[in-house]
Amino acid sequence: MRLAYDPSHYRDNTNLRDTIENVARLGYEYVELSPRQDFIWFNQYPKVDKQMIKDLKRYCSDARVKISSVLPVQQWSSPVEEVGEAAVRNWKRCIEITSDLGVDLMNTEFAGDKTRPTDSEAAFVKSMEELTPLFEKEGIRLNIQSHPHDFIELNTEAVRMIRALDKDWIKLVYSVPHAFFYDDGIGDVE
Repeated sequence: MRLAYDPSHYRDNTNLRDTIENVARLGYEYVELSPRQDFIWFNQYPKVDKQMIKDLKRYCSDARVKISSVLPVQQWSSPVEEVGEAAVRNWKRCIEITSDLGVDLMNTEFAGDKTRPTDSEAAFVKSMEELTPLFEKEGIRLNIQSHPHDFIELNTEAVRMIRALDKDWIKLVYSVPHAFFYDDGIGDVE
């Protein structure tokens, strides 16, 4: 198990180098790269080039901090076809960046539209069919979180969807900050 720091509260007012240095000062060995406008932002194409990847690797090496995971949030479950297609394109770039960083884990959310769960599920499955070969080629594991206001909000439903994908490299993220929202039967999936 890795205890990783989520530097979300630094994302709006701290550059990437200072963020990594702050993580080291706090005594953490690992950092999760959660969404930030200067790297991978919510529902947008990543603003990352080869030099930024090289610089980030150097910042981590200098601070003796390792990247535990990359956390993109994209609308890959959108029932709006062009939004879903853009999200898959963004995901492909996020996977490439994660691989270039030498990281083997991505965390994310189901996203989608909770008022259109059936359409969102279909879009999610379609996105996964397209992205699965790339995840497998790059050797990147995926953890997905049920999230308030996504098409899957409850852990029991998230576990069922993850099981339906039938890939041993896809797991559930249990988010403690959202525990108030979740169902209380985390272990009760049949």
